[in-house]
Amino acid sequence: MAAGNSTIDRSMPPAPGTPKDVTFPEWFEHTLDNGLKVVVYEQHALPMVAVNLVAHGGSFYDGAFPGLAGMTAELLTKGSATRSASDVVEEIEFLGGSIGSTAGWDSISIGVSILSRHVARAMEVIADCARNPAFPEEEIVRVREQRIADILQNQSSPGMLAWERFNHAVYGDHPYGQSPDGSVVSISALDAAQLRDFHAGRFVPSNMVLLAVGDVTPDEMLRQAEALFGDLPAGTARPTAGALPDIEPGRRVHIVDRPRAVQSSVLVGHVGIPRDHEDFIAVYLLNMLFGGYFGSRLNLNLREDKGYTYGAHARFDARRHAGPFSAGAEVRNEVTDAAIAEMLMEMERVRTDPVGAEELENVKKYVTGSFPLQIETPSQVAQRIMNIELYGLEKNYYNSFNSRILALTAEDIRRAAQRWFDPDRAVIVAAGRGGLLRNTLERFGAVELFDAEGKRIPNVETQAQDT
Repeated sequence: MAAGNSTIDRSMPPAPGTPKDVTFPEWFEHTLDNGLKVVVYEQHALPMVAVNLVAHGGSFYDGAFPGLAGMTAELLTKGSATRSASDVVEEIEFLGGSIGSTAGWDSISIGVSILSRHVARAMEVIADCARNPAFPEEEIVRVREQRIADILQNQSSPGMLAWERFNHAVYGDHPYGQSPDGSVVSISALDAAQLRDFHAGRFVPSNMVLLAVGDVTPDEMLRQAEALFGDLPAGTARPTAGALPDIEPGRRVHIVDRPRAVQSSVLVGHVGIPRDHEDFIAVYLLNMLFGGYFGSRLNLNLREDKGYTYGAHARFDARRHAGPFSAGAEVRNEVTDAAIAEMLMEMERVRTDPVGAEELENVKKYVTGSFPLQIETPSQVAQRIMNIELYGLEKNYYNSFNSRILALTAEDIRRAAQRWFDPDRAVIVAAGRGGLLRNTLERFGAVELFDAEGKRIPNVETQAQDT
């Protein structure tokens, strides 16, 4: 019984509280004389530290050799001037830690997770691998063979085929149009000289951030950074790739032929938004409403209403430069054209019709309610600190994230859709039965057919395979 004459109705869930901003943790940062930036987020709950040395510039810088950044990153931990690949792993594992290296579109990094009492020794290994990678021939051969095997395996995945075809259709020969994993041809052509050159162009102090998260102090990390990297000359990072292509006029339809496929992997989209653009917050909420969560328009339409798919999605892959916007789903062959028509319709509808008050409130509650869960762990906080560093965001960016979401109006969403959605210039990609799809997708635009290796194929061959 509640106070007074009122009672609590336990058959109903309690009303949600009013969303508010989240206090994003503070962190320390300092730049050494040679330009290396040191960032420390202290979290002393556990005796663990994660240290990552991150260089600006990943697969965006691959140039004529897709996969160059990824292969360079993988080989950073496969031997240095003084340690073999097994030495590197065994030394870190002996200390109770793990080591890894990776490349994204905008960065390449090497890092360890280690008990805090061993952080100094672990950083010596990181510094050795980052400064003196050996790129031994036997490791290059092994990594090359594994990557080629993965590339060939991906050719049996309709989803991967659709994604690679989509990127190439949108971006052409620009790095964003190539797979960051590379191709059989590009990976086969890479050698130690190219890997060393790529490494030398990115791993210069003025182009790097040393990020430490966990049971460590700024003073301790600064001492280590100065001792291990302070003698490096500042240097200058290599220039970036060329400008992104403009969106071509008119729709284009690309089909990746999978003769025995029982369903189609569909993607619809075009060039999107860079991560540091002032419209990003509005576009984030727009995409969530359109296709970013289970209650989105796209999912409710294609899954709940039409029954075309188990799930539909949309995403703006915002990078340092304008990455792709894509909406997608796995649908039955016979409803592929209908699903695409609904995607295009939903893109146009959000451009022209104001979002209803209840729908806008619901999506705002979802975004603001889930945001605190995305910064609960030290690794989640570290990732967002690195976003700030990589994309030049203001330091208090995440402190005001929720309030900026809540301030957006229906008109803000419509303006964002009008600027960042262009269904009349969308690239449409479907990986499925080519002969069947060609006849039904021609209504959306000129159709081109491709095989699993990305080569154009005559339409007559595809039709013959399907009969």
